[in-house]
Amino acid sequence: MGLSRISFIKKMTILLIVFFLSFILALKFGAATSSWQDVFSALFSSDKTEAGLILFEIRLPRILAGLLVGSALGMAGAMMQGMTRNPLADPGLLGVSAGALLMITIGQIFFPSLTYYGIMIFSFLGSLMGVVMVLSLGFLSRKPLTTMTLVLAGSAISALFFALAQGLGLLFNVSKDVSMWTSGGLMSMTYLQVWFALPFVLLSALLALFLSKDITAIALHEDVAVGLGLNIKRTKVLVYGLIALLTGISVALVGALTFVGLMIPHLARTLVGYDYKKIIPMSFLIGAIFVALSDTLARLINKPYETPLIAIISVIGFPFFLWVIKQKTGGSL
Repeated sequence: MGLSRISFIKKMTILLIVFFLSFILALKFGAATSSWQDVFSALFSSDKTEAGLILFEIRLPRILAGLLVGSALGMAGAMMQGMTRNPLADPGLLGVSAGALLMITIGQIFFPSLTYYGIMIFSFLGSLMGVVMVLSLGFLSRKPLTTMTLVLAGSAISALFFALAQGLGLLFNVSKDVSMWTSGGLMSMTYLQVWFALPFVLLSALLALFLSKDITAIALHEDVAVGLGLNIKRTKVLVYGLIALLTGISVALVGALTFVGLMIPHLARTLVGYDYKKIIPMSFLIGAIFVALSDTLARLINKPYETPLIAIISVIGFPFFLWVIKQKTGGSL
């Protein structure tokens, strides 16, 4: 039976099972060896073993944070690709993540004792700045931006924001304070950070589903959306606001990760087609699974040392990026 013959409910059920298995595997495997009894103790026992307590206090928060980041970036990438009708659109490639990193650096300079809630606000403002920069390119151009032109312009914006962040960090001696966000990893995650981010990701997912019909229409063509009587301007403001919020949350948690928002929507469309009412929940689950398993690999590949998560994802994402370009250019790079 082909994938197209399997119903959406069955596909979601299978993904939910894979999601649960990914969570369990991520909890069990890491630099320290853990038994299944330790996993059970960490999740269900009130009188935890020593190893179970370590899993509960250290490994579980980072896994939950990874699931949130994957879900957020998966949905942000899906909405960005739909709104720009660009298969290479990704918050990391188009400067949105770099804008969040720049604003976090500025926040650390002017407010050294910034709380995590404050960091999320600065990260969101930076993501919003990145979104505005990307949209401005389309308004300033006399012709519609091609796929490659948008990616090249987004890369230039990313390079500018990263350079400014690094320069300001060195100038004001806060490079060490923002190193967690520049290296891209899930070390030192806490439950406080997870609980801060959780309601925003879930609320954004609900709003994205509410707007999914409008995104599908715009992804086909704006004329189609206008013909259906949609308020294009309102939809764009809401959707790009959600993209900025989800990207800002992700950067505040893990730093600037590229390629997650590029790959996940393509995988979702392969499974369910081009209806964003299905793509968004698929991207939510696939993104969570991907980042959780990537983080597990980062902990296992060179244990007891930890490989940067951003390196693992880049090694997987760059060939995927080239493959999408090859498909877009008809087989020639």
